[in-house]
Amino acid sequence: MAGLTGWFGAAAESNVLGRMAAELWRGEGAGGAQSEHLTTGGVAAVSGHALADVARRGARIAAIHGRPRWDDPAFEVLAERDGWAASLIAAYEAHGPDFLTKLGGWFAVAVYDGDSGQGLVAIDRAGIATLAYGRARDGGFVFGSTTDAVRSYPAMPATVSGQAVFNFLFTYTVPSPTTIYDEQRKVLPGQVILWSKDGMRPEFYWTMPYTEARSGNARQLIPALLEQLGDGFRRSAAGVDADEAGAFLSGGLDSSTVAGLMARHYGDARTFTIGFNEPDFDESGYAQMAATHFNTRQHVYIPTPDDVLALVPQIAEIYDEPYGNTSAVPAYCCARMAREQGVSVMFAGDGGDEIFGGNERYAHMQTIEQYGAIPAFLRAGLLEPLLNLPGMASLPLVAKAQSLARRYAIPMPDRIFSYGFLADAPLHEVLTDHIAGGVNAGEPLEILREVYNRPQHADILQRMMHMDLKSALADNDLRKVNRMCALAGVEVRYPFLDDKVMAFAASVPSSVLLPGSNLRKFYKDAMRGFLPDAILTKTKHGFGLPFAQWIKGHRGLQELVRSYLSDAGKRGYFEPAFLARVQAAASDSVFSDLDGFAWDIAVLELWLQRHADRKTDEKNG
Repeated sequence: MAGLTGWFGAAAESNVLGRMAAELWRGEGAGGAQSEHLTTGGVAAVSGHALADVARRGARIAAIHGRPRWDDPAFEVLAERDGWAASLIAAYEAHGPDFLTKLGGWFAVAVYDGDSGQGLVAIDRAGIATLAYGRARDGGFVFGSTTDAVRSYPAMPATVSGQAVFNFLFTYTVPSPTTIYDEQRKVLPGQVILWSKDGMRPEFYWTMPYTEARSGNARQLIPALLEQLGDGFRRSAAGVDADEAGAFLSGGLDSSTVAGLMARHYGDARTFTIGFNEPDFDESGYAQMAATHFNTRQHVYIPTPDDVLALVPQIAEIYDEPYGNTSAVPAYCCARMAREQGVSVMFAGDGGDEIFGGNERYAHMQTIEQYGAIPAFLRAGLLEPLLNLPGMASLPLVAKAQSLARRYAIPMPDRIFSYGFLADAPLHEVLTDHIAGGVNAGEPLEILREVYNRPQHADILQRMMHMDLKSALADNDLRKVNRMCALAGVEVRYPFLDDKVMAFAASVPSSVLLPGSNLRKFYKDAMRGFLPDAILTKTKHGFGLPFAQWIKGHRGLQELVRSYLSDAGKRGYFEPAFLARVQAAASDSVFSDLDGFAWDIAVLELWLQRHADRKTDEKNG
């Protein structure tokens, strides 16, 4: 993992850049830093597996990190001749911030004009890259690919609040645009932060081009899908030789598609799969079907609870914010296995569900919407009074209708998240009164509502996918795969998140993507003859980890969790009774809604010890 960092509008010493750049280096493969410094600003970029470039022309400086592509041939020539950062300066001089509409691929960029005192930072459309930013005490606008880099700026405070802790517990990640620190924010996918001496202004230079006016049917669109995916893979594979390439293979639709595209592109492919000894979690049989179908060289690793114990400290170290998704462990094991086989670039199928309508809740929400198709006067005047008659709930069909009515009454997108523990639990039962008093329990949903409602011309399915591109993908899955691959020392590329593939997906009408509750029908129909039939008909799974089972049955994991829960209790965030319930649930053989909190709180505590506490001690020392 590497990236860029810097500041605008303050007179910090140039040696500050070195300290900030050092906080970008995580995992294997980080290269040296390039930097440029002006009187009132500076930028640095650290190379890893991806491009990193810095340039200066007069009072203008620019930095870029990632795998960018120019859609404008003139700037493409400039990038090849003078370097990517120099082409950024030229594009900024020609078009101002609008140059971002001509920039594709994945990237984090920063451009600063010392003469005008204006600058900008931005990340790519899918949010593969990350950037955090904030205003320092000296007035400087500070940014970095990690919150640690921003925090290392001398005048940058860093406060972990109860709000940040609650936001993390709500989704087991820290949802953008918030960060774990009150003083920092994160740039959203497709967003640019424009900075001047008067302040900072976020704008979106791109959003998924959804529209309710799309036309076309499956018969017309199906032939184009595989062609689009093939072109997207070729663009993603640019510069990668067959002997350095590999692919994650879970046995699902998207990873199997990527494995097939890789085999077709190279004529030879290596695939890497995680298996489990627990049958309910093991999908390696389907992965083997795909490997046999495409004649790939298949490799399988079976993680154990001991892998979790060994990896927990490394995971806490590489993440600049607490991250609770337990599937980070199998993702790392898979990437490490590939690295041991000489692979330096892994292809991943992330993004397919979010652009082609593959998450199960999409179908579930569509079912609930069917209840809303009943005229309101019939629902309120006849149906619902009948449903609420005494004794009716004992009838299965009536109970289902009552459930649909209750859920339909909750507006979208709140309805999607109305099933979780924190959606119903009183805040003062989870957090201490001192902490709960400063927490806005509605903030995570407010963030989700903004993303859900942002597309101006979109239907309910498109809005759900748009929300998940941010919450499920950029905030969660991409952070998982990116950081675990960095820890293992490999680069990862995402063919489904190619700009043109995403634009094509946005052009497919929702009625084609998800007819009724028939999940991924369009995609499956298009893949018939390419993917094995058994994979087209299997239920959805993935690289899930049987953590709840392990923590209940493995003494070492129980002791680890117990230790960190005890440490967490000393911080004054959590009600002691709540922590006691979480600990009891983790030890109980019966599964409950509290099981996940044991891991999340343990990860939070370990992260605080490794990052927030240590950095505070370093600054104070």
